[in-house]
Amino acid sequence: MFKQKISYLVLGLSLLISNAFANHSINFEHGKWSFKKINNKTCSIFQVPTSEKGDYKIRGAVIFYVFKEGRAEYVRIDAGYPYDTQKYVKVTIDSNNYQFFGEDDSAWSMSDDTAIIKALKAGKEMTVVGYSKKGTKTTDTYTLIGFTSAYNSLKQDC
Repeated sequence: MFKQKISYLVLGLSLLISNAFANHSINFEHGKWSFKKINNKTCSIFQVPTSEKGDYKIRGAVIFYVFKEGRAEYVRIDAGYPYDTQKYVKVTIDSNNYQFFGEDDSAWSMSDDTAIIKALKAGKEMTVVGYSKKGTKTTDTYTLIGFTSAYNSLKQDC
């Protein structure tokens, strides 16, 4: 039941974020980070990469976000392609590395999300290295400037 609830939440957030991209209505209130309030218990902060590298022809929306539902907080990556589930996704925040696992076009943390959020707050830059089912390697870079401000909005307004 919990997994189903998370799946519905993620689907809803993905649709809202995709709609924002389609309408070009993303408002970067916190540096490059944006805050979206779904309701009083569900919110997200997210960012698109500052750079994307890889030998691919077509790729969907690439988004890194933290979402909050009640007291639970989750970190997630949308790659814009289906991940190779046999390879881990490597997230580097400054010099600290974290492993994520891919599931369809999303990746989830394999460690405590609160530790990753703490690193995001203290960090300056993040890179995400992943592999598609076709074997294509991608490297996405994100700035962490504004993350703490966006995260504080998430905590305060949700």
